[in-house]
Amino acid sequence: MALDTKVYSNFSLNTEDIKILNLLYLPLLGDEAITLYSFLHTLLNRVSLESEALERDNLLNFLGWKLMKFNKALAKLEGINLARTFVKEDMTIIILLAPFTPKNFLKDTILGSYLENKIGKETFAKIVDAFKIPPLDLKDFKEVTHNFGDVFKEELNYDYQRPEENIVGRRPNHRNLTNGSDFDIDLFISKIDTNLVNGGIDEDFKKKITTTSFVYGYTLEQMVNLFHDSIDKNNYFSYDILKKKAQSLYNFLYKTKETVVNKEDDIILKVENLEKMSAQSLLQELMGPNYPVMLLQKINELYNNINMSHGLVNLMIIKVYASKGSIPALSYFEKMAKSWQDNGIFTTYDAIEKMNKPKTSPRKKNSKDINLEDWQIAGMEEIMKGFKANGETKN
Repeated sequence: MALDTKVYSNFSLNTEDIKILNLLYLPLLGDEAITLYSFLHTLLNRVSLESEALERDNLLNFLGWKLMKFNKALAKLEGINLARTFVKEDMTIIILLAPFTPKNFLKDTILGSYLENKIGKETFAKIVDAFKIPPLDLKDFKEVTHNFGDVFKEELNYDYQRPEENIVGRRPNHRNLTNGSDFDIDLFISKIDTNLVNGGIDEDFKKKITTTSFVYGYTLEQMVNLFHDSIDKNNYFSYDILKKKAQSLYNFLYKTKETVVNKEDDIILKVENLEKMSAQSLLQELMGPNYPVMLLQKINELYNNINMSHGLVNLMIIKVYASKGSIPALSYFEKMAKSWQDNGIFTTYDAIEKMNKPKTSPRKKNSKDINLEDWQIAGMEEIMKGFKANGETKN
């Protein structure tokens, strides 16, 4: 038996919708999903806003698509809340939903953050400009608008019954876009120091954490680390700091390849996530599988005694090993940690940002200094020479 598909809607697509779809939705969905959305609208009867029942094969032939391509495009429309799909035996019903208004898209949902992250701040700013309207200054005016009761004096019919039938109109698009996310906000809260949240845990805090996790695709462990790295000078959690740290981590994990300028960065790329790397993995990354077991104790000693995040200690070890070809005593790293903190390096993400900045001109320094010029070390070349293609060290 052939599978039939019917399309329904409660609104007609207009030119403003097309502008919203092309500027706001297209960068996130791609052209295939937008093509499907527009095509399904063309199937609707202009009066009833429903289509005839079409066999799925005929629908695919209209588009010139395979079923897999159709399902992928439809899934994107569903995920971004432009369509809902219902199935029953041999019938599929697709309900087309209205796109968000520019205000709702850019200001009231996570989509604005997701779009900015996708296309970059500069392009995002240009798109926002396309939807801006100038502010209206009414401070010297007095409103003289009439109320309904001032104009309509007729007696109301209190027996009026609202129509039960569906009436054409744009139904507000309020379905939660993060539904289906596996981020456990309650487990997250159990793993953080809630005393750091000024004003306590509320729905706004939960929404910000969940949104950040959803937009960047971060795990619960990554979000916990970001939270504790986002403490302001008053020793309270700062959402503004969290946004910056989240973007820095994203750039490090997924965009660092665009800024690789030397072999030191190649090693950092292999690390991928310094916050999660164990002592064993770090040593194998630096020395291969036959590293001295005694170094495990030395690195664990650093983890326990250096008052910095796990990832930042790992980064310090990589830097020092690149420069010296060895892992010195605890006292050396304590001096190095103090020097980095004096220069504003408190977290892994601060260090990554510093690493990605253009290098400064060499300056004369005391050979005993341990300062930010350590970022310019060339000793990582020696590490790279020690790596074979399979990751083992040369004898």
